[in-house]
Amino acid sequence: MLRSQTTLKALAATFSFCVVLSFSARQAAAIPFFWEVFEKQYVHKDAADDKAKMFAATATAAKCNVCHVDGQAKKERNPYGVALAETLKKDQFNKERIEKERDKAEAEVLAAFEAVSGKKANDKAKTFGELIAAGELPSAAPDAKPATPMPEPEKKPEEAPKTEEVATLSPEEIAKIKRELRAEMEAELAAAKAALAAAIPKMLDATRTANEIAAKYPQAPIDEQAEAEAIKQITAFGGTVNRIAQSSDAKVVTYHLSDKTIHDEALAPIRKIGNVVEVNLMGTEVTDAGLEQLAGLKQLERLNLAKTKVTDAGLRYLAACEKLNYLNLYGTEVTDAGVNHLYGLPSLRHLYLWQTKATPEGAKQLSGAIPGLKVNLGSM
Repeated sequence: MLRSQTTLKALAATFSFCVVLSFSARQAAAIPFFWEVFEKQYVHKDAADDKAKMFAATATAAKCNVCHVDGQAKKERNPYGVALAETLKKDQFNKERIEKERDKAEAEVLAAFEAVSGKKANDKAKTFGELIAAGELPSAAPDAKPATPMPEPEKKPEEAPKTEEVATLSPEEIAKIKRELRAEMEAELAAAKAALAAAIPKMLDATRTANEIAAKYPQAPIDEQAEAEAIKQITAFGGTVNRIAQSSDAKVVTYHLSDKTIHDEALAPIRKIGNVVEVNLMGTEVTDAGLEQLAGLKQLERLNLAKTKVTDAGLRYLAACEKLNYLNLYGTEVTDAGVNHLYGLPSLRHLYLWQTKATPEGAKQLSGAIPGLKVNLGSM
């Protein structure tokens, strides 16, 4: 078959610098806002998991060194800080804008955290998201001195082993337990069969659509001169094209930070650029017609369509993007009908459907059909 993330007040005054925004006095009121977003996303002070507790303690101890370099001037940023600085534009988060468009501003910061979480400091490092999940600072890359030593999790005193008498079950009790277990297993098996029966037609439809899209929108060989011209066109529209690393030809096309209004025609040049692995269209005026320009992009791994005008019809163009593993549809008009177009994407691992018209049942069916897929339907 074809294809495929709260209140430490001591950190609030310093974390805004760690997010690499370096706000002026006029923008100082925005500092609590950025901390609230980061706190909601990563810091779980009351979590039972030791790694989550460890990260909360480490981030508190590190303060500015979450993003900056310990012992050096604040203009010196570690790889995590550099990555965030490339994603967020400080001028777009002043006090007035946050008061008027808080939901949109929060979505943009969340998207920046999410986008950076998949990046690495170097080829040998874990991704920033993997480091945070492991309870480490995102700057803890190989060959780099840790900003602050991580505290060891508190050890609980070992309890003395208890000696208990093992109860002896009668044959009748054993038989009863077996019957109950069998009944539970049969019920689970029946539910699994029903889910599979419901998913198979959707998977077949998605596969047929993927084949049609791949045939109708083949990727032509990349011409260097045409690619250079396409990059100029994207820049003129207000977008950017960047390589994910100096040692890689993989490229990221970003429109969500543009000061201009972005419409469908801005996406046309993307097809002439080789090895595009990420496209960020959050908050643009892009519609289903614009998504047609992304149809069949073989290398596309991450696509952010949050707060766009994309609907169910546009998602069919993604059916042949076989490497797609991250898709953000936050704040769109997408329903379960659109979700059905995603059944042919085996690489899909992160799908954001919060503030859409998709249902929990539709999300559950899709996650059951694609192993490893996590669907987020609620506020982050």
